[in-house]
Amino acid sequence: MTAVSAANISLSYGNYQILHSLTLSIQKKSFFIIVGPNGAGKSTLLKALSGSEKVTTGTLSLFDKPHSQYTRQAFARLAALVPQGFTDNFPFKVADTVLMGRSPHLSLLGREQKEDYHIACRAMEETDTIHLADRSLNEISGGEKQRVIIARAICQQPQIIFLDEPTAALDLAHQIQIMDLLDSLRRKKGITVCMVSHDINLAAMYADTLLLLKSGRIATSGPPDQVLTATLLEESYGCRLQVDDNPLTGTKRVSPIPARFR
Repeated sequence: MTAVSAANISLSYGNYQILHSLTLSIQKKSFFIIVGPNGAGKSTLLKALSGSEKVTTGTLSLFDKPHSQYTRQAFARLAALVPQGFTDNFPFKVADTVLMGRSPHLSLLGREQKEDYHIACRAMEETDTIHLADRSLNEISGGEKQRVIIARAICQQPQIIFLDEPTAALDLAHQIQIMDLLDSLRRKKGITVCMVSHDINLAAMYADTLLLLKSGRIATSGPPDQVLTATLLEESYGCRLQVDDNPLTGTKRVSPIPARFR
């Protein structure tokens, strides 16, 4: 079953076109990662796929149903979004922020039940944020805040999670922890993961499908071994690269070549 499908989607801001007639599909239970250079349109594509940004032309479907046929609440029961650069305008406590993930499952005037609190606690435990539960969002670090927002998405119990560079503000240990968690959600709970990443090597270790975006167009997509070639990457990123096999993981490893070593 297809989790997300896009047919000839384009997106423009005024006279400036960001995405150009993209067609793609994301299979259910897959780990789909979008990579590409700065300005390629990765975040814009993720927003379009997640329903947070309307496309100018083309059609989008979520689990074989057009976006337009979903109510906002019904869409939110299926899909969660972890945006880039989350800002907190109100000093909510961490626990309250995570619990907000339950809102799509509540009636209009409904209140959280005991099970909702249990789900929120499990989400905080899985993201190593339970010790922050009583602290305010404006009292914690950027990396901690990022994990809280991921916990909120998990608390939503979606069938697909969209994430925009979820590991960008994290240290090495928490990068692996979050990627392991996302992979576990995919394997054990059947949750589809779609994310944007600047870390090609991290993407290579977890993705079953990579989409390489360049100037708002799909340069290529497929399994990491097919996408991560020196020729394709050098054309997209405009720099010299070495691509070899990681002896530990067996996945592709991409290394930039500084000018003094060329």
